[in-house]
Amino acid sequence: MLLYRNQYQLATSDAIYSDGDRYRPAIAVADYLKPFLPAVKTVLVLGGGLASMVYVLRGKGYAPAFTLVEKDKVVLRMAMELFETTHTHANISPVCNDAQAFMAQNKNVYDLVFLDVFMGRTVPEFVTTGEFLTLCKAGLAPNGRLAFNYIINDEQEWENVQQVFTEVFPEHKVLDHGINRIFVV
Repeated sequence: MLLYRNQYQLATSDAIYSDGDRYRPAIAVADYLKPFLPAVKTVLVLGGGLASMVYVLRGKGYAPAFTLVEKDKVVLRMAMELFETTHTHANISPVCNDAQAFMAQNKNVYDLVFLDVFMGRTVPEFVTTGEFLTLCKAGLAPNGRLAFNYIINDEQEWENVQQVFTEVFPEHKVLDHGINRIFVV
């Protein structure tokens, strides 16, 4: 965890996982989905980090109920403590669980699902499987939207991920942010 310009970042030597309201993937999703956001009442964040998606959406004036899933209990506790010191009346349900295990038992639906699961710069293999993406699709409310932040490390792997994603979500757009590609449904 780093303090940069009065804001905490969650980072490794080669990746920034959370950057508060400056987290570029969350900003790109919020900007792209701006017409849809007033209708969003529930948001599921898989790979919660330090709650950047919460900061971004609240900073843009939206206050849905968030379910923040983070497998690292220390990171999740820090996210909640930091958020509570700077914001009040936030509706956040923290869940300490692996994204795969959470989705396997999930019975709820959400207006927006944000997939932001990484190990360093690598998206864990389970996240890019048709099975997991299908579980995420089942977790969408009618007319719900999904965004999936992916970092390209290998072009062939990227092509395979695109193919699997397209099989589950034929209608989508890819937002290009350097090595980050963000699928938006």
